[in-house]
Amino acid sequence: MRVEFTDDEVNEALILLVNKMADEAGLPDKDRAALKRWRSSEMKLGSDELDDLVRKANEDLKRGMDRRERSQIRKPDWRQ
Repeated sequence: MRVEFTDDEVNEALILLVNKMADEAGLPDKDRAALKRWRSSEMKLGSDELDDLVRKANEDLKRGMDRRERSQIRKPDWRQ
């Protein structure tokens, strides 16, 4: 089975993460604004930076799924 994140999914997750960090980290208004500006200018859909993030997220997801699959294969039936 092949599972991958889309650009839109990673972008939405990034928006939520950055907004939550900016709101809950106790940053001054200037720093919160800078963080949100960075996300909206550097990490927009179609940018090389977001494409790299999507690629890395999918590589990590695949690596985790492969590891989980291997551990299930090695697990003896009697230890379920």
